[in-house]
Amino acid sequence: MTTRTARTDFADEHLNRWSDLFTESGFDREVEGALVRMDRLTRLSDDGLRVLLADDPLSHEEFKTLHHLIGGVNRDVPATPAQLASRAGVTRAGMTSRIERLVRNGLVTRSEDPHDRRSVLIAVTPAGRAAWKRIVHRWGEHEQGLFAGLTTAELKRLNALLRKAFIALDRGAEQQAAEGEGDE
Repeated sequence: MTTRTARTDFADEHLNRWSDLFTESGFDREVEGALVRMDRLTRLSDDGLRVLLADDPLSHEEFKTLHHLIGGVNRDVPATPAQLASRAGVTRAGMTSRIERLVRNGLVTRSEDPHDRRSVLIAVTPAGRAAWKRIVHRWGEHEQGLFAGLTTAELKRLNALLRKAFIALDRGAEQQAAEGEGDE
């Protein structure tokens, strides 16, 4: 068992446990360390949200759906169930059940899309916005606490590095798509 020091964390323990098993596979400690730490931060954020919602009438899934609807691509613009499912990373069937509960509780409305009668639009109600606001600021405070060990300058640097990684990923995806189009 590895003992943590003032300069090591859970990810270092993880890396030490696994690194000797991947000597031939191109295992990169820095990549693995970054992924393990980002995954843990995401889980801690979500766990904090679940704690905030433990005694709230709003479920975790309902809050996340309101969150995607209120802060979506076109903020405060009604969205289709398919758009919400995509944003939330759930199936359309899963989103349908979430929407049903939110409609039943008066937190969203469902109406016919005036431009496409086969589709429906989901819009947040004032009660839905109030339910979202009741939680979102406390969740934000929890998330800020996750980064309390960093200075503002360090947090800006972390964001710049993560942004750089995602821009490179986006470019790679665009190149693959362009290459795929040439294959047809």
